[in-house]
Amino acid sequence: MVTPVVEQGDLLRVGGIKWPVIIVSNSFFNESGRVVACPILPDAVEGPLHIRLKDCPVEGYVLCEQMRYIDLKVRRWFKLSATHYFDIMDISDAVMGIFDWQQL
Repeated sequence: MVTPVVEQGDLLRVGGIKWPVIIVSNSFFNESGRVVACPILPDAVEGPLHIRLKDCPVEGYVLCEQMRYIDLKVRRWFKLSATHYFDIMDISDAVMGIFDWQQL
């Protein structure tokens, strides 16, 4: 069975995960059936790593510091929706900021 490809910015409900997630890995990476995703919580304190989704069917905050590697080939999941370009850009910036080199 071939796992359908998900795209960066897709919002999913994944078996075994309490909250919906947003796919933060790029679509080329996702072709493997594995993704990097962040949970979306309805209530969180907004901050540099907690990005509020704007004008999106799933309301809440993306917790960028809680990235997870998920194998969609072995989990039940379904797509809820997708977010807008400006949301995924803000989220990508926050995720990349975690890994940027910083001189102390």
